[in-house]
Amino acid sequence: MKKNLLVSLCLGTMFAAASQANASTCQINSGAYAGISAGISHLSGKSIFNQSNTVAVNSRPYNAGKLSANSIAAAVFGGYGMKLGSFWTAAELFYQFDNLKNKDLFSGEDTNPAARLTRSLKSSGAWGGALHLGYVINNSCVAYAIAGAEVRRFKVSFSSASAQNANAISKNYTSIAFVPGLGVRFSLAKNLSLRTEYKYAMHRSKSFSDTANAAGGGRDTTTLKNSPAVHSLNLGLVYSF
Repeated sequence: MKKNLLVSLCLGTMFAAASQANASTCQINSGAYAGISAGISHLSGKSIFNQSNTVAVNSRPYNAGKLSANSIAAAVFGGYGMKLGSFWTAAELFYQFDNLKNKDLFSGEDTNPAARLTRSLKSSGAWGGALHLGYVINNSCVAYAIAGAEVRRFKVSFSSASAQNANAISKNYTSIAFVPGLGVRFSLAKNLSLRTEYKYAMHRSKSFSDTANAAGGGRDTTTLKNSPAVHSLNLGLVYSF
C-alpha cells in the first residue's frame, strides 16, 4: 500500500473518531495505560546496486530499484499520559510484530540476459518508544503528534545465478530510526478508549559490498545500498489504570 493511501486512511479515521467522541460522556484522564493494536505495515525506500571491475571499471550498469512490501502488523504498548489543561502529553514503550520481505530479480548485464541477479531485504518486528504531545479536543478526545524511535533488525542479501558473477552478500544489521507520526484517542468507557495512529520510521541508508574473482580476469566488487522506511497504520484498544 502506498504512503499517500496510508495517510488518507489515517486522517479519515481520525476525523471519524473525533466526531464520535463529541457525543461521549466518558473522559480521558492522566495516568498509566496499556493496550494492543492491529493494522498494516508498508516497507518503502530505495535499493541501489552497482558493480565495478578492476580491469573494466563499471563494466556492469548501475541499477536502482524500489523497496516495497506489505505486512499485517500487531503491537503491544504501555505508557503514562498527563492531561494538562487543554494539552496532552504521554510517554510510552512498544513492540510491533510484522514480517516485511522485499525481493526482486534483475539483469546484471544488458548483453547477458541469463545473468539474473537477486536482492532482498527482510525485517521482522521492531521495538521502541515515543513521546506524544497533543491537544484535548474535549474531555473524551485527544489528538496528538508523535516523536519516537524504533529499533529494527534487517537482513540484506544478494546472489547471482550466473557463473560469471561470484559475488554474494548476506548480512544482518540493527537500525535505529526516528519515527514521527499522528494519532487520536477517544474514550469508550470509564477505563477504556480507542486510538488510531500513523507512524513513519525513517531508517538510515546502509551499504554492503563483496569482492570476488571475475571471469576474464580482474576482481569484481558488488555494492548494495538500501535506504528503507517503514509506514504503519494501526487501530488500538487502550486500558487506563
